Amino acid sequence: MIRLRGHHLFCCTLFQGSGYDGTFASRMAQVLERLQAGEEICLVEGCDDVCAACPNRRGEAGCALGTENVARRDAAARQATGVSLGEEFFPGEAGQKLRAVSREQWETACACCRWKEEGLCSWELFVQLRSQRFV
Repeated sequence: MIRLRGHHLFCCTLFQGSGYDGTFASRMAQVLERLQAGEEICLVEGCDDVCAACPNRRGEAGCALGTENVARRDAAARQATGVSLGEEFFPGEAGQKLRAVSREQWETACACCRWKEEGLCSWELFVQLRSQRFV
């Protein structure tokens, strides 16, 4: 089972091979392969399977970049998708929920995200990729 935090549902949709470093990008690619194979997802709070390779991770719940913004984005992503902590679901179900996300919900969940600010993510790319991933 893949453990994902709320905002990583959005990140997995938008991932294009970039990341903090090669180890992180490789880990993200592995998670995507598991999702594409149909492995079940469990929505978690705090560090998840993606965070496992993050160079900014500090223990189970900590992040060198701070946790408040990440926790806010997690909550916004959960609200946008209607998924609760501890809920288990398959990638196809995640895809249905992600395809129902509005631009306003996406903007709220992705506000102050480094990758969005660097131009690696956009609403248009999210719309394009959410119909290709998690199907």
